[in-house]
Amino acid sequence: MLSTQAAAAALHEAIPEPEGYWARFLMNNKRPDRNPPFRVEFVKMGGGVLYPRKALADFIAWEKSRRLGTTKLTGRAAEALRAFGIGEAGGGTTGRSLECTVHPQQDPTTGQPYIQLIVKNPLLVFHLNVGQAEELIRELQSAVNATKGKAA
Repeated sequence: MLSTQAAAAALHEAIPEPEGYWARFLMNNKRPDRNPPFRVEFVKMGGGVLYPRKALADFIAWEKSRRLGTTKLTGRAAEALRAFGIGEAGGGTTGRSLECTVHPQQDPTTGQPYIQLIVKNPLLVFHLNVGQAEELIRELQSAVNATKGKAA
């Protein structure tokens, strides 16, 4: 059994990443509100967390095969990697760069105005009614304001 620090060091030795990457990975791995594509088994003992060596070895083998592209992910794991763009140009663990255009439109059948939001990579086209567009504006403005408050 290895402590989190020792497990992170073992992972770093097997799969080198920037300093602190594997410690953060293991911290997120044990959070029940996260759904990683491969959860590394751990045991809670005496207020701490320990990782069985076999669990780390299994994860290392899986992660290496995933990085080589020999592991075929399915379901939510594949969907999450695709959504974030992990392993793709413009993507990463924090998400994709947003490349989009916004077009005011009018539905040809109903005559109702709507906003067409076109995301360029991956190509996605969204139809937002005026209320949805206004709600999106409010949410974006709230996020911008919250971000500005944290940067100060």
